[in-house]
Amino acid sequence: MVHTGGMVPTHYDILGADDKSTLSELRTAYRGRVRSLHPDSSGSARSNSHELASLNRAWQVLSDPERRLAYDLSLSATLSDRPNLVVVPPPPAPQSQRRRREAWVQGVRAQISRLSAQAGKSATQTMLLRDSRGSRNDYEHVVAGLVDAISSDTEARVRAARAAGAAPLDLGVGATLLGIRAVADGLRRNTSRECTVEDVMAAELLDRMWDVLGHELPVSLTSALGGNPGIARHLQRRVV
Repeated sequence: MVHTGGMVPTHYDILGADDKSTLSELRTAYRGRVRSLHPDSSGSARSNSHELASLNRAWQVLSDPERRLAYDLSLSATLSDRPNLVVVPPPPAPQSQRRRREAWVQGVRAQISRLSAQAGKSATQTMLLRDSRGSRNDYEHVVAGLVDAISSDTEARVRAARAAGAAPLDLGVGATLLGIRAVADGLRRNTSRECTVEDVMAAELLDRMWDVLGHELPVSLTSALGGNPGIARHLQRRVV
């Protein structure tokens, strides 16, 4: 279980459950806490209303598999960014813990791959309707390489998205946007003198992919994530 050493308690703390609890165990813990907060059991409804609201919020997140995964991800990012927090480990089960973490990382990476592939498909359609630089197959080939690059360094990008202020449910999109910027920055460095038509195709796709995904987040957050990389204009003058 995670204890925050005087900081805001986790949803697991609020339910009085362990972060490795099954859904059934979480439900039992939730119902037990609800009963304990009932006015007949522990006092007036007014005194318990705040605790009950927190309890319901915790249950809404942890009872939904996708929201729980996003929340667990945000907890790991928070703990990595704040070394003063104290983690009290559950009974030793290192292999199980590693498997769970690996599954967690793979799940987030799959989400980033899916988001970037969808954005790449939308961007391709836009490029084909304009003055395209290649065929659909050409663009799809470039997108496939971009998706692989964007979905690398998953944990680092999630931590960075969390540090920028992304809410738990926005971490996947935020990490994908950071991946787009990282790939764009690499393209800018690698083409300091000249570039190919394929480089410009990749740059145009990256800028458009950012716009496709960025509209899902508040402007303040996309600004904190660095904004649209604007790599296409940088490269168009250097096509060989």
